[in-house]
Amino acid sequence: MSEFLLLGARRPGTAETSPALAARDVAALSTWHQQLRRWGLLRAFALPQDSPGGLRACLIVRASGQPAASWLAEEWERRSGYQVAVLPLSDVGQPREPARERP
Repeated sequence: MSEFLLLGARRPGTAETSPALAARDVAALSTWHQQLRRWGLLRAFALPQDSPGGLRACLIVRASGQPAASWLAEEWERRSGYQVAVLPLSDVGQPREPARERP
């Protein structure tokens, strides 16, 4: 299994939705995110406080490869209406000890 970063952004020119529609969408996405977590696919997420560029959410997911990660991104797009980009994460290995100061 590999890890991928899914970046969900509001599509350009998309108007704000009503609070009722937003609540319905949040409930539907919450169920989907719970399923990802139950299956062990959702590793982490982040929500920006304010994003003038349209970024709405970031997910780190586990998938068997790029095709599976792309399928998860397509599913998230379908459910959220976001434009979703998929980026493979690199394994940087174990963190190193900080460099010691020289006397």
